[in-house]
Amino acid sequence: MNRVNVFVRRRRIKNLEQWTLYAILTEAFFLALSETVAAAAVMFGVMTWFLRSQIDSKYKIRSLPFDVPVSIFLLIGAASVLLSSARSLMLIYNYCTLVGIYALTYLIVGQTIRTPAQVKQVAQALGASAILVVLWGFFQFIFGIDPADVKWTDPDAFPELKKRIFSTLENPNVLAGYLNIFICLSLGFLSKAEKRSQKLILIGAIILLGTCLIMTYSRGAFLTLAIVLAIYGLWQDWRVLILFAAVTALIGYSDSAFMNRILSTFTMSDSSEGVRIGIWVSTSAMISDHPFAGIGWGAYQFVYPQYNYYISDPNIIIYHAHNIYLNFAAETGIVGALAFFWYFFGTMFVSFGVSQRGAEKWFAERLEKIFASNNFLQEMATIFNEKLAVFSNLFLNLFAGEKKPLKLKKIRRSNVIHNEEMNFSEHTRKKFAETEISDEKTSEETSNEEISDEKIFTESERKSPLALKDAMNIDDKKFLDGFRLGIGLAFLSMALNGFTDDLLFNIPTSMLMWMLGALSAAINLIKE
Repeated sequence: MNRVNVFVRRRRIKNLEQWTLYAILTEAFFLALSETVAAAAVMFGVMTWFLRSQIDSKYKIRSLPFDVPVSIFLLIGAASVLLSSARSLMLIYNYCTLVGIYALTYLIVGQTIRTPAQVKQVAQALGASAILVVLWGFFQFIFGIDPADVKWTDPDAFPELKKRIFSTLENPNVLAGYLNIFICLSLGFLSKAEKRSQKLILIGAIILLGTCLIMTYSRGAFLTLAIVLAIYGLWQDWRVLILFAAVTALIGYSDSAFMNRILSTFTMSDSSEGVRIGIWVSTSAMISDHPFAGIGWGAYQFVYPQYNYYISDPNIIIYHAHNIYLNFAAETGIVGALAFFWYFFGTMFVSFGVSQRGAEKWFAERLEKIFASNNFLQEMATIFNEKLAVFSNLFLNLFAGEKKPLKLKKIRRSNVIHNEEMNFSEHTRKKFAETEISDEKTSEETSNEEISDEKIFTESERKSPLALKDAMNIDDKKFLDGFRLGIGLAFLSMALNGFTDDLLFNIPTSMLMWMLGALSAAINLIKE
């Protein structure tokens, strides 16, 4: 019966692998539609991934390019919560659940996605979700918004602006940042598209995403997109600059409210600009008072009243610093923020084609300049570097240890149970033999961590439950190159938008960021 046991084990491994992939696709699709469903999908995916890693003796946990800074950030974030003056069960619960979901997303996506076909499936799930988000945004703009939700306008500064859409993301600025990410992804694919039909579809998608972006009336996101398009135009295709300039002029002519809002960025005529500056000053004071441990991840809204120098209304709750750099430094301390941005900007540079070693060298040089200017900081950096490096390596080794292969009895020829003795029918015997052969091939393919760009996939591998043939019928290498470039542009967009808003304070966009970071790492390993 040993052969039957081996067959059953292989089927279980294959099923668990498929279930983990389906969990990732479910998370990708429901990211912006339902946080609950997306989080449940992550938990289910982690369980199936863990079971698969325990059953499959050939499965190996691989090291992603920026596992060390991610581990350091997670550990320092946990320490900041435990040492926070606002420490409470709710704060600990929020860290464990939210940061836990982000970390587990990074884990299962980075460990599961190993072929171009799987990357395509995730891209299709993300794209299908973005389509629904855009359609709901158009519905809000055309048919109106519940009066209770009209809270994102300033009637004193912009009396002609009556509504700003937010679709499924509850906040126009968050929706705008989300749309910017998908515009960047579309630009990456467009740069590698060869067929005219593919280019038309991608251009149409960019136009729809851009139109929906305009309906949010988000100044920061629009200016961020302008910078990204300028970089892309100078780097890839100058015609994008002309198209963007023409569209902007057309919008300015037809929608004065939009242009007045954009111009207000430079005139400081909007009350929200003054509020942001006041919040930044208060956040700087938080960082000065808590430079190392921070105030605690997620504790900003509880600590801010102690630094409320400018907003006199006690009923107004400030949840974040409206600046990604100040927010991370305030909540997790300087070292925690540096660890996060090591991962964040490292992922961006690697996505742009810079080697991992080059990205780490760039970041190390910047850190050296920061710490070299202060002897105390330099000493603290040395201590943190030594202790955290040892601890993070021990932490990673808990998950990267080699597994002992299962010991299977050698089957002698005389002890093999024949199909006739097992009383199998002719149809069952044939099916058993065919499945066994295919499973053996699958196991051999899975054990190979390095997959060459020239690998030819069968038609069954290329099929996916969310097939969009016209948009996705592209060479694997060009698809991966385009997706990776799009991820780099998306991270650049988040980095620029982070100067005036904290896009990662929102749960769906944070989950999306960690998923894209893991996908970038997976693509980098596939291409090696």
